[in-house]
Amino acid sequence: MNKKYPTRQDNLDKFQLSLYLLPIVGIIPSLWTLFSQTSNPQQKKVSRTSINLILIWLLVYVSLWLSSQNTSELVAIRLLYLNGLLTTGYFLSCLGFTIAIWQGKIPNFSVFKKK
Repeated sequence: MNKKYPTRQDNLDKFQLSLYLLPIVGIIPSLWTLFSQTSNPQQKKVSRTSINLILIWLLVYVSLWLSSQNTSELVAIRLLYLNGLLTTGYFLSCLGFTIAIWQGKIPNFSVFKKK
């Protein structure tokens, strides 16, 4: 049978997966899902993607911010501008992954792959 219209449960699942990809605050439901025993593989995959994104963003963000504190004004402005571009990219990638989920695709961005 061809699924033309999504069911209420499908929409609820997509909404739950979208919560994991909320910028910055999505780490809380993502961590909760990874540590719970009742989550399915799809939820764990999106949770890992969300956590990888936020940890990479946070690491680079803090590095650029601390670097800008210890340099001249001209270099500091450039580093803070780069920091703003990075943050914009992070927010847009979260939005892109959320759109992909609502289109029925599951993002796979795993830096640390399980063997």
